[in-house]
Parts: sequence; structure tokens; C-alpha cells
Amino acid sequence: MIEVDKLSKEHKNFGFKLFLSYITFTLLLIASITVIHIYLSDDLKLHKFEREVTLQSNEKKKEFDSFFKKRGDAILAISKNEYFLRFVDNGAYNYYIDLLFLTIMEANKEYMQMRYIDKNGMEKLRFEREKKSQEPYKTSRLQDKSSRYYFKNASQINHNSVWFSPIDLNIEHGKVEQPNKSVVRVATPIYINNEFEGILIINIFMRELFSSITKSTLYDIYISDSAGYYIKHKNPKYDWSLYHTKHRLDHDFEDEIVYEIQKDNLKGRVLTSNLYVQPLLLGNQRFNMVLVETDKSLKEVEENNNKMIIAILIFSFFMSIIFSIIFSSPLKHMYEIVVSQADKLHELATNLDKKVRIETLKNAKKDRLLQNQGKLAELGDMIGNIAHQWRHPLTRLSLTLQNLKAFQNKGKLDDKMLNDSLDTSLHHIEFMSNTIDNFKDFYKKDNEKKDFFVVDAIDSILKIIGPMLEHNNIEINIEDEQKVKLHGNKNEFSQVLMNLIVNAKDALEENSIEKPLINLLIKKDEKGIRIIINDNAEGIPKNIINNIFDPYFTTKKDKGTGIGLYLSKAIIEDKMKGKITVENKEYGAEFIIYLNYQ
Repeated sequence: MIEVDKLSKEHKNFGFKLFLSYITFTLLLIASITVIHIYLSDDLKLHKFEREVTLQSNEKKKEFDSFFKKRGDAILAISKNEYFLRFVDNGAYNYYIDLLFLTIMEANKEYMQMRYIDKNGMEKLRFEREKKSQEPYKTSRLQDKSSRYYFKNASQINHNSVWFSPIDLNIEHGKVEQPNKSVVRVATPIYINNEFEGILIINIFMRELFSSITKSTLYDIYISDSAGYYIKHKNPKYDWSLYHTKHRLDHDFEDEIVYEIQKDNLKGRVLTSNLYVQPLLLGNQRFNMVLVETDKSLKEVEENNNKMIIAILIFSFFMSIIFSIIFSSPLKHMYEIVVSQADKLHELATNLDKKVRIETLKNAKKDRLLQNQGKLAELGDMIGNIAHQWRHPLTRLSLTLQNLKAFQNKGKLDDKMLNDSLDTSLHHIEFMSNTIDNFKDFYKKDNEKKDFFVVDAIDSILKIIGPMLEHNNIEINIEDEQKVKLHGNKNEFSQVLMNLIVNAKDALEENSIEKPLINLLIKKDEKGIRIIINDNAEGIPKNIINNIFDPYFTTKKDKGTGIGLYLSKAIIEDKMKGKITVENKEYGAEFIIYLNYQ
């Protein structure tokens, strides 16, 4: 019999131990969360940086591109103005054109000069301002610009095209104008009756655009030219460094980073945990916008992380004490009930405990055995299936890589060959990846089903094994006059056709057929759909033809696993509710897949 005093004492000890266990467990949990948070914080910061900097750089690039597109559209619109063309042709509407140019200059404060230069290079009309804050005015100091590069370049482009000059500091009489004025020239040729009559050209102040796209509270933003000289630097004394300090990217960044910044890649990308580069394009010019997270921003992120850790620690500590008290308090009442019923239940509990332990051990042993057998069988099937499906893509992938190496060694590797080989390799890898997903989905009850054309499934297979069939001179004939469509899982159906085609290919090779042929015939009538796959490989031996759909039955010895056709039959009959048959014809074996057949 159990003694009440002894149980009460044990109750007190147990309650105290349970309380300590709650505290200990909670503290360990807090410590684990803190360690994981610290460990993952760098990764989280990188993802946060990548997300935010990509958004901001895209906005800056959009602003840059939009600025020049609007100016290009504007100059084309002016060049098509009927009154302006009459002015160019015979000097008419002088007053109107003066008013037009003045109005445009007033409306666009960033316009520095607006000129019409005739076909001989002589300025015929010129409005200008010295700086953005000044009012524009018409000047009578017209000059010969026939030798200037911008006249020559703009004269040679097609009608209705826009030419952009390099973005540069304004140069007068061979010297950089002081104070510095960053400008770009936008020009378009003027044609009347298909005859070149001159160019319309606008000089645009660039200072405000650069100031706008480099303005940020989160990032230090640099803009450099293709040679690495700064156009815009976080320190203004290094702006337009080509003309002054000769300060370059390699003075601020490591050589590897500079190489990545100037790399021939037109996409924005993260280079380090706090550095992002966004190429900017203007005509044939390329600029690099480099965004570097500021020290202030990094410090704020670090402080926020530390505050979060401290808040978690404090909250969890107090909650652990509260929950420990709450969960420990009912123990006294519970133990009093147990003590009062202890004598009555002691013998029953002892016998029941023994029986439960015995049955639990038996059931646990049985469950473990069944689970292990099930897992091994499922794992074996999946590995065998994947190995069966991967063999050919891996071979093609290996050959592709070997060919690339061979062509490189011979100096014959060009960009097209490299890109084609990369596309082919990625396609093989994607197919292998999809194979894993397909086999995994095969064991699930819910597979996504949709409509697809049979010929599309065949095409996706031939992209993988087509070169292998061509290599073995195997002709494949596809007939699908009705463009038959199926409803089901396209990848699973493709696996079935893949197995049948590959088996036919192996049989043709094994029997050394002179003119190997595989036919795929897709037919649809009132009874349903039939997909017929036959070859001229002389057929399947009669003594084994009835066994080829059995699991692990193979005639390929070391090459086969014996589950390809078994899996094909399972997909067609269990998942697609169809039927697959095989029989020998005059020249070889013929498989027929029946779907929606009555």
C-alpha cells in the first residue's frame, strides 16, 4: 500500500523539479532561438539588402531611361512640326519658330541650347541660356559647326532617329567651361522630300538628373564611365574625375569588385553583402551606377537586430516564470486525488502497466518493421526509377561538356556554340530535376492535371533523347493529324513514352537493324484515343512477352532495372485510367496505349 505522507513529500519534490525543468527548458529554448537568429541575421540582412537595393536601383534606372526617352520623343516631335519644316525649307514663319523655340526653352529649364544647323553646318537659329535659372534668349552669334563631331554624327543617322552625344562637361574653345557644366546633346536629322536639310540639336544640363538619381538616405551612390572614371562620387571633389583628380573605381574598391562592376553584364546584380551595381545605357554608351549601403544604415540594422534579441530574451524569461508557476500549481490537487485513490488502484495499475508494456513493445516492434520495409521498398523504387530516367540525360550532358572542352582546346568555341550548349545542358538538368519531382508526385494522391497535346509531350522527350536517336541513325516518324489533346499529368505521360522509345532504341541497337525505325501514331475516333508505338527491331521473344510489365523483369542484364515498363503500366492504368498492351507485328513489337476508350 502506498503511504500518503511519502507521496506528499514526493509531490513537493516533484513539483520543485518540474518548476526547475520548465525554467531550464525555456532558457535553453531562448538560447537556441538567439543563436539561430544571430546565425541567420547575416543571411536575412543580405536578402533585405538585395530586395531593397533592387527596388531603389530599378527606380533610379527607370528615371534615367525615362529622362532620355522624353527628350528623344520631344525632339522628334519638333522635327515633324509643319511650320518648322517650312522654316527649314524657305525661311518662312520666322516669328512663329522663334516663339516655338522660346516656349520650349521656357518649359524645359534643363535645356541649355536649342539650335537648327543647316546641311552645310551653319547655325541658322539658336536659343540658349548660361545656366538653368536664367531666361532663354535668341542669339545672333551664329557659327559654323560643320567640323564638330556632333554635326557629323547626327547627319549620318537615319531619318526619324535620335542621336545622343557622350555625357560630358561643356567645352568652349578647347577648354572645359568653368564652372563645370555637365551636358548631353540630343539631335535628329531634318529631311524634306527625302533630302537632308540639316539637324535639330538640343544641349541639356545633366547636373540635376545626376543629383536626383544619386540622392539616397540608404546608399552611397556612385556613377562611373566605362573606363572607371567617376562622373558622380559621394565626395563632390571626385566628380568628373577624368578632368580633375583622375580618381577611379580602383581607388575605392578592390580589383575583383572593379572587374565585376565593369563586366560585360547589362543586368543589375548584388556583388557583396552591401554593394550593388546597375548598368545604365544611353545609345552606345554605358555607365555603371554603384550603390553601397551607408555605414549609418548598416548600424541601424545592427541595432535593430540587437534590440530584437534583447526583447526576445526579456519577454521569454518572464513568460517562462509565469508559465512555470501556472503549470506547476495544479500538481498539489492532482496528487491529493491520486493519494486518495492509490490503494484501490494500486493492484489494477500494476497489472495493467505490465500488460500495456508488453503490448506496446510488440506493437512498436511490428510498426518499426513495417515502416522500414515500406520505406526501403519506396526508396528502392524511386532510386531505380530516377537512375533509369537519368542515364540518358547524364550521358548527353557529359558529351556536351566534353565537346565544349574539345572546341575550346581547338580555339573553335564561339558565343553561339557556348550558348546553345548551355541551353541544352540546362534543359537536361531541368528534365532530371522534373524527373525527381514527378517520381515524388507519383506517390501522392493529388496530382495536378491539365489539358495538353500529345505531340507536345513527344517534343519534350525528343529534346532530351533526339540527339541520341540521331546519333544511332534511328528514324522516328510521328503522325498526329487530329492534334489529339489529353487531360492528365503531362510529365508522367512523357515518362511512359520515354520508356517505350528508349526500350525500342535499345532493341534496335541490340539487333543491329540496318534502317532502324520508330513510329508514333496518335489516333482518335468515337471509341477513344489510341497512341501506337512500334518499331522494326524484330519483336519480343514469345516466351517473355507476357512478363515484360512485371516489376524487376528485364532482359538487359546489367543495364536494366526491370521497372520502367512496370511504372509505365501503373501510370497509364492507375493514374490515367487507361490501358496499355503489347504484341509482335511483322517487323517488330507494337505497344498501344488506350485512353478514354470504350
